[in-house]
Amino acid sequence: MSTATSGDHALNNFDLVRVFAAAQVVVVHLVSFMPGMHSASWLEVLSLFPGVPIFFFISGFLIGGSWRRNPNVAAYIASRALRIFPGLWAACLFSLALLLFLYSEPLRENVGTTLIWIAMQLSFLQSWNPQFLRGYGMGVANPVLWTIPVELAFYVVLPLLVILGQRIRRLYGVLIGAALISLLVCWWATAGLDPRDAQVETLRKVMTVSPLSFVSWVWMFLLGVLAQLQFDRLQPLIAGRALPFVLIAVAVGILSLFVDFPPLLHLPGNEIGLLNAVANGLACLAFAYSYPGLALRWLRGNDLSYGVYLYHMPLANALIAVGVVGWQGGVLVLIGTFVCAFLSWVLIERRALGLKSRLQLLLDRRSSLGREIAT
Repeated sequence: MSTATSGDHALNNFDLVRVFAAAQVVVVHLVSFMPGMHSASWLEVLSLFPGVPIFFFISGFLIGGSWRRNPNVAAYIASRALRIFPGLWAACLFSLALLLFLYSEPLRENVGTTLIWIAMQLSFLQSWNPQFLRGYGMGVANPVLWTIPVELAFYVVLPLLVILGQRIRRLYGVLIGAALISLLVCWWATAGLDPRDAQVETLRKVMTVSPLSFVSWVWMFLLGVLAQLQFDRLQPLIAGRALPFVLIAVAVGILSLFVDFPPLLHLPGNEIGLLNAVANGLACLAFAYSYPGLALRWLRGNDLSYGVYLYHMPLANALIAVGVVGWQGGVLVLIGTFVCAFLSWVLIERRALGLKSRLQLLLDRRSSLGREIAT
């Protein structure tokens, strides 16, 4: 079977992998929070391929590749901002519109707090949820947004670690060391802090869902970066072999449900074990570099994953607020989410990404001009 190369984005299936990860998050949230849909058995099955850790790993792999191809700080920051903020701002305004329509009285009674909340939603403190919103939907306007500041922190950490590693000529040592420290912090925060102890509950939230929680989760991102650095060796092993690597990941996941041995083996939840993360990461890479052109045929170049991730909980909250719940509500959320994701991609995200090439050309011109002046 022919395979796609690391830079051949028209043939790899990362868009499809990310849509799968986003859909897993959607279904887990519906089964967890939509009244009338809760199912512990389904949650265990869905936990075999946890969406958020997959996102973190794939992000590390792709962003690591982006930095390797062009280690220009200005271009790097601009590219990340264009990918994150336009779609995020649109989703935040969508959530606000639903709140104004369905929850207007509490907003009018808390105008000052609402304005602060809006500012945080549009910046990098999305994990803060004011008390007056606890009565709307599931109690959090858009709970998935805690990962946005975490992801932004990853983007800042990566160049710093790479530059440090290159200066001391220990790149792999720095990345592996940071990943191991993060893994231990993650294990301590999720398994070592008792959630029943009120005195440590705030600390546990800080270490798991606040902007500072990137310290607990960056090891998953760095696994993706390390896979990118070793991709020339990995590709011959995984390309065209999606099925065996997926089966290995399933086997490791099933074993984890019966043998809980953190931080090596652990499910369910985002705080997965190291072996789970490695197995899932390799399965995702194997699928991405098998079946060339599959994502292009199925998605037609539409990257829906970010929109699916952003819009499903605002829609779910709105339906819960009006009493449309159970499987009917779940189906409506799924349909509405993919419609919103498509519109977000076509009207906002794709256009924003279209500015990257112009921005890159402008930065290259300025860089060339700076070198000419210096000489």
